[in-house]
Amino acid sequence: MKTFIFEIGMVVAIWLSLSAGSAGTQGEPQVAWSVNLNLKSISDIPKRLREPEGPGSLALAKSKESLTVGNCEEYLNAVSADFHPATNHDNEMSTEFVHDCFVLRDLQRARAPKVNGSYRFTKDSLTQLPPMLARGAREVTDAAEAAEIRGESWKQFDSDLKVIRTDSDSLNAEDKDTAYFLTLRAIGDFTGDGVEQIAVFASAHGKRDSWYHVEYLILSPTNHGTLERVTDRRAPYRVKAMEGAESH
Repeated sequence: MKTFIFEIGMVVAIWLSLSAGSAGTQGEPQVAWSVNLNLKSISDIPKRLREPEGPGSLALAKSKESLTVGNCEEYLNAVSADFHPATNHDNEMSTEFVHDCFVLRDLQRARAPKVNGSYRFTKDSLTQLPPMLARGAREVTDAAEAAEIRGESWKQFDSDLKVIRTDSDSLNAEDKDTAYFLTLRAIGDFTGDGVEQIAVFASAHGKRDSWYHVEYLILSPTNHGTLERVTDRRAPYRVKAMEGAESH
């Protein structure tokens, strides 16, 4: 077992690494995740999914139906059944669920990659990342999706976007209306093609209003030096390469 230590703001996070089937050796590709997941090993995930998540229960709605969830297992079942936060307040309350639940789900299928990619956030990441966290009317979000399909970077889509702060595992950026935060949650091969990918939690909030949005995505390197999203753009953020496979 191998431990990496890095600092995010005032918090020191520890990455616990677990290779597929063995302890691994120095430099060997690994599956890794943040200590903030409170996870000792992949075999502990089913138990972790049933533990209370966040400060309390979360309200979700679908049409005229509503329900409350208190752990990741309940949350993942609900969003897979098309339940979503009904209000902006509920969306903010869902942050810890988005932060933890999807990556816990996907870690159950993650494998040690064949080759280390070791992607880390830098000042150039905005030219490598796809458009995300689009704010505005449906035509704006549709435009962001179309730009992503064309292979445009986040910076190409939002030319006002600039990096405010970055370290190897987190990135803060902003444009004139919105502040953004991205952090790595896990590293591994999530699609089964041997490539090292990163699981990322991303959030955005309005600088002058109460708008708030969170996303979870897995990013995979391309031959052009950029990163492409391999999860669907909307919850439950399924891994595209696993469509048709047995549900997580």
